[in-house]
Amino acid sequence: MKQGKEKKSLPAMAKGLAGKLKTYWKTPPEGYQANYREVATFAAGAGSSTLMGILSQYTTIATSVHLMISYFRMSTGMAWILGILAAVCAVVRSPILSMMIDNSNGKRGKFKRFLLPAAIGAAISFSFVPYIPEGWLDIELFCLTLPAIPLMGVHETSALSFNVGILLAFLLIQIGSFFLTLMNQCITGLEQTITPVAQERANISSIKGLVSGLPSSIVNIILPILAGSVFAAQGGWNAVEMYRIAFPVCGVGAVLLVSVLTKGVQERIVVRQDYVAKVRFSEGMKILSKCKYFWIITLFNALNTVRALSNITAWITQYSFTSNTAKTIVGLYCSTLLMNAIAIALFCGPFLIKKLGKRNLMLATCVCYAVMIGLQLIFYQHPVVILIVSFFQQFCGGYYYLSGLMTSDALDELQRKTGKRLEGFWQNYMAIITTVIGIFTSVLTPLFLSFGGVGFSDDISVALQNDTLRGNIFFYQSLLSLLGAVVLAIPFFFYDLTEKKHASVIRALRFRAAADNLQTDTASAEDLDTLRELIVYADENEDPLLRREIAQYSALSEKLTPASRQMRRE
Repeated sequence: MKQGKEKKSLPAMAKGLAGKLKTYWKTPPEGYQANYREVATFAAGAGSSTLMGILSQYTTIATSVHLMISYFRMSTGMAWILGILAAVCAVVRSPILSMMIDNSNGKRGKFKRFLLPAAIGAAISFSFVPYIPEGWLDIELFCLTLPAIPLMGVHETSALSFNVGILLAFLLIQIGSFFLTLMNQCITGLEQTITPVAQERANISSIKGLVSGLPSSIVNIILPILAGSVFAAQGGWNAVEMYRIAFPVCGVGAVLLVSVLTKGVQERIVVRQDYVAKVRFSEGMKILSKCKYFWIITLFNALNTVRALSNITAWITQYSFTSNTAKTIVGLYCSTLLMNAIAIALFCGPFLIKKLGKRNLMLATCVCYAVMIGLQLIFYQHPVVILIVSFFQQFCGGYYYLSGLMTSDALDELQRKTGKRLEGFWQNYMAIITTVIGIFTSVLTPLFLSFGGVGFSDDISVALQNDTLRGNIFFYQSLLSLLGAVVLAIPFFFYDLTEKKHASVIRALRFRAAADNLQTDTASAEDLDTLRELIVYADENEDPLLRREIAQYSALSEKLTPASRQMRRE
């Protein structure tokens, strides 16, 4: 009779975990490259991105942001026009960031050298936005006349007034966005190069997601409490005084976390020792344009902005409930339980990736997300039901980070084919394409809201206070997001870079780097070990990519064979 497995007690499990932490704190587990101290440092330091994201979130030029619709009196028309200008700024900054990152050959690495200056620049720029004097919002600079566009809800000629305050806010937001984009891309670059092992990347990304979200989660718990109590008399979420306190605190915290990140994380790019990063922007665009994985992930990112419109919890918090107590409770729900939905997804991620693979898991969560939006559309008049459904939307949306893991794998495959590392070009060329697509998709929001009776130049905060218009806004916003959710799943049916294929790609890159070092007489003992190990592996296993790579270095046989024999003697 087979005996069942002995169940470990909780103290025994805790003791085993502590033992692992002690063993691997300075030494990586077998088959992995980053020790636990480095992983912990990266996860904690990456919290700078989510903390700085609060500043970006509450200064987004949109009609769903409290500060924008209350203090800066944003209309759908103004949000659309400024959104187009922001898109132009994004297109302009993308090639600049690409050249900065992918042509970086500094001693401190490709990414870390930019982190601290970028964090400081972003913190200063965003923190000044709520300090723009209210009187400047009454200083009109010019008026933009809009013709009658019945389809957009504009039934007669109207005008949009642009003042000193909103334009200064726009300028500060664009400067902050430049620095924040640079900071986020460098953190992403570190995540993509901290290890070439795919499963280790998945584990680190999951840990990073769980840990890095803690600073912003704490802030998101405090803000609803402050809005419903301390600043209730000043308008709650609409109180500009609250943002004047929160923004500098978040900015300073993000800078401190970035300083931690720059000291304890290594970049491990599998290249030869004398590799020099030098890629023209046109060359990077040409290489990426031929990569199908680039287009699959880019289309997903472009369409995800439409799917994300299903998140109407900010509107529900502010306008579906009348009492400050109810608003506070709902605000806490949104900042705790909804965030926990993402945490659950991140915790389950590595196990599900190992079981299903990244592509299948992505498809499953995309379908589930669409189903949840469908329920939101059916129950659009019941805010409590929408809040419950939003939990499952957040859970499925938590697997968005899979696109980043897929990007890392695709960059390795691209390096195998072209010999170029293009992290910066990938992010910024994708930004250009998603921005251009975003210009067209941005018109969909005012278009769909016009179907519900909200005009192009109407004040969205006033419309949301009307019960009928608010229901119409919820319905058509949900309908638009459902269309985006259905369409964005399609590209992943064409994604075929499996975990098995990626492992083969890494073996080929390791062999190439070691062989190049041997060819230039810079090979280390580790390189010789790698060559011997991979030659034996290729002889014993079916690995077409590795065998093809070895065949390309047949001219080095005279060096490879003696080196291998010498290692065997030793």
